[in-house]
Amino acid sequence: MRDFTLIYGCMFAGKTTRLIGLYNESQRDINEKIVIKPMLDNRYSAKTINSHGGLQIMGHRISKAEEIFPLVTKDTLECYIDEVQFFTPYIIEVIGELMMNGVHVIAAGLDKDYLHRDFGSMNALKKLATEQIEVLAKCAVCSKEARYTYRTIESEDLVVVGHNDAYQARCKTHWEEGMKGRV
Repeated sequence: MRDFTLIYGCMFAGKTTRLIGLYNESQRDINEKIVIKPMLDNRYSAKTINSHGGLQIMGHRISKAEEIFPLVTKDTLECYIDEVQFFTPYIIEVIGELMMNGVHVIAAGLDKDYLHRDFGSMNALKKLATEQIEVLAKCAVCSKEARYTYRTIESEDLVVVGHNDAYQARCKTHWEEGMKGRV
């Protein structure tokens, strides 16, 4: 059984930057690694995983977690998954299967939604992870540590894909201040 590293935090905390950094630091050959992102993430380029800071690596866009399996070869030793919170709960089974087959999974995602509730399968993925890396952002209002994602646009949809046009990282005080009268 291999390891599962889960990188999590709020928007603008550097989750994808950390994922790309781990990919670049890996001693594995490019043929031994695969990179995945959900089809839902239509920001930037369709064929790359991109950080808000401009880093990028080539990757596959898929719509369902089980579409990872055909991408895995006998040589695959590492699987990098960005925006893991957007996959259905079946992602838990897929990651478990990869681990059982000797693949080290490294995934990054938002652990809480804009209402600060568990996002998708992230709580279960935290329990499955053999290593957890929490990354923090800076509050857009006061620059203190931020663990909250604040949505700046009006929408009641749970999922609104965006970046600084729709979200800010905020500390608890400024997130609560902004949420007054919204919930």
